[in-house]
Amino acid sequence: MRMLLLAVLSALPVLSGCVEAFGDRAVEEPATALGAFHVVGTQRSNTCGEGALGTARLWEFDVELARGEGALYWDNGAGVVAGVLDEDQVSFSMEAVVVVDMRAGDGPPGPPCSIARRDRARGELGAAGDDVTRFEATLFYEFAPTAGSRCDDLVAGELSFAPMFAALPCGIAYDLEAKRSALPSD
Repeated sequence: MRMLLLAVLSALPVLSGCVEAFGDRAVEEPATALGAFHVVGTQRSNTCGEGALGTARLWEFDVELARGEGALYWDNGAGVVAGVLDEDQVSFSMEAVVVVDMRAGDGPPGPPCSIARRDRARGELGAAGDDVTRFEATLFYEFAPTAGSRCDDLVAGELSFAPMFAALPCGIAYDLEAKRSALPSD
């Protein structure tokens, strides 16, 4: 179960990195590639519990960015997430929601339990043009049972298997610092 949620989480960096961040939408054209970036995330807060879902205080991953008209595209290798690029051409935001059936696969048996994970990022590119060499952002993951779900057994101390969360709903936030690791390929 922990592996299932970790897989979902790792697609995140939400943008990717942490775990399955943001999605699999196709990039809308036209977009200008900005390059590949190595991202270092430092955990800012965690109400889900120390080590919940396999999280660590420090997290590193790679992402490719592209810019379109009013859009910033985040490609974590598992999918592309389209975000909004503000009028200043530097500030950006992204959001996505993923729902995971916690009783599927190797999940614990029991009543219906689905967890919605909402990923949000807000940040700034290091430049307004196409020569972006760095960016900074804050990435938030929020976890909550969906309507009608009974997920008490996933919280610490409820059953004999290792709990996944100290509390639900909960959230984890990372401060991200990224440097370009490869120029855009044409």
